[in-house]
Amino acid sequence: MSIFRIFVDGQLFYHPQLSQLAITEAKLSEDAENIDSLTLSAPFNHPYLDSIHPMASTIVCKKGDATVFEGRALNDGSDFYNTHTWTCESALAYLKDSQQPPFSYKGTLKGLLEYFLSVHNKAVEEKKRFKLGNITVTDNNDYISYSNSEYSCTLDAIKSKLINTHGGYLMVRYTDTGKVLDYLAEFNERAIQSVEYGKNLLDVKISRDHTERITALIPLGAKKKTTDEEGNEVESDERVDITSVNDGLNYIFDETVAKEIGWIWATEAWDDVTLPGNLLRKAKARLAELIAGITSMELTIVDESDTGANIGSIHARQFVNCLSPPHGIDGRYACMSKTVDYLNPSGNTITIGASGIKLTSISAKQNENITELTDDLIGKTAEIQGAIAKANAAEATAKDAKEATDTVIDDITALQESVRECYSEISKTSEEIRLTVREEYISRSEMATIQQDFQSTITQNSSEIRMDFSAITDELKDNIATNQELLEEYIRFKGALIELGKVGNAFTAELSNNELAFKENGQKIAYISNNSLVITNAEIRNKLSLGNETRGWFDFIPRNNGNLSIKWRGPAS
Repeated sequence: MSIFRIFVDGQLFYHPQLSQLAITEAKLSEDAENIDSLTLSAPFNHPYLDSIHPMASTIVCKKGDATVFEGRALNDGSDFYNTHTWTCESALAYLKDSQQPPFSYKGTLKGLLEYFLSVHNKAVEEKKRFKLGNITVTDNNDYISYSNSEYSCTLDAIKSKLINTHGGYLMVRYTDTGKVLDYLAEFNERAIQSVEYGKNLLDVKISRDHTERITALIPLGAKKKTTDEEGNEVESDERVDITSVNDGLNYIFDETVAKEIGWIWATEAWDDVTLPGNLLRKAKARLAELIAGITSMELTIVDESDTGANIGSIHARQFVNCLSPPHGIDGRYACMSKTVDYLNPSGNTITIGASGIKLTSISAKQNENITELTDDLIGKTAEIQGAIAKANAAEATAKDAKEATDTVIDDITALQESVRECYSEISKTSEEIRLTVREEYISRSEMATIQQDFQSTITQNSSEIRMDFSAITDELKDNIATNQELLEEYIRFKGALIELGKVGNAFTAELSNNELAFKENGQKIAYISNNSLVITNAEIRNKLSLGNETRGWFDFIPRNNGNLSIKWRGPAS
């Protein structure tokens, strides 16, 4: 398990195994489209409180050997208990510290970013400088023309002249030789860890923003250039449009969506586009994005790297494989943001950009997944029978017995893996249960025993996981809706804690090694611990008795007239 540490100007500020360097909060917010931020809090008795100087100190967070944050504190403050809190911004914010003078540029897209960085690096100190890294954003003509008559900070210049016109994302990489700035059309990293329902997915929130939807777009290109009386080329206020290549219309629209939500107009300008044909193509691609609205998913997850598993963390600016059949989620999505609480990782969330998910597709997607599972399980029956036939043939031919037996064992091993994966889609068993099943498979060495187990697997014996397939297949055929309900009920294992609940229900029960707790909307309303029951509100319908069999009882009894009686009841003789 990688240890999370914080350094201030190279000096260790926090280590989880040093109580003198304890902190109270370390929450990192990663955002693929903006500057990352860190909220850091430390108690009044921390020995290095005075070492953090806003706007001056360099704050570095490391998980293992990897740098997950580098930046500076913007402000500091303290609360009633004199706990100090700093809000920090990542190194990308250093691009706000320099100014780009008025310029006129004609050339490649990469050349413009190189120009911006060269101006920036000359104006700031070493720790704020960047090297140019990977550039995967392209221009169709590989030629852009921009000018600016005013000063602007470097980050704003990059956004207005590159990101706003060509899209893409800025990503800072921390290397041994300094900070590297990449400009990516799409993320170039894929998370090794996946997000799966019943495994490390705790909650799902799907939001669809329709406020940005339009049905008609008026695209505008670069300003047209004319020649003045002195023969100089100057820009006019008139812009390139699509009238000449769009049947005389200066706009495009989607007739189907317009019938659904009406006519909603918008304009958008591409200052680098000088040809009407290129402008029309860009406008059509942009309209296709805007008519659909924006869909995003916020997933509350357990990052397996925080539980001791030897697996990389999930970060913003990565592609993540997500699977949750009850919610219609199945695919590879861009992780747009992540909130990481390094002191309480159970509340970590990631936001997934998923424009392909639609409300109407969720039920159909789940039905489709279940049907595929049914077909797959039926197909495995034939494959298993084929493996048995091979074993019988091997026994009949002594000369080829060893070779045929090895082939059969390989086939059965592959089938065991497939069957296990199919079952996990239905029941979402914990990893511990899957490992137990795998041990049972390995323990079977004799061919006859394997044959008998596979036959009973399909036909009977519900006491073991691998012997439920036939019953589950029939149940899927007869009653899909019932199986969908079963998927929503769960028993979740979180470390030494067991949680019982149902998707969509506010009430859960949690059993740990020191208490049994009952929660409503995440708030603990009652618990049993240390021979005591603690409850927020109690409603007793008939009688409350205090005492025991040896000393007797005091009975509190409500009367029909509204009075409350206290009655002594002696010990049992």
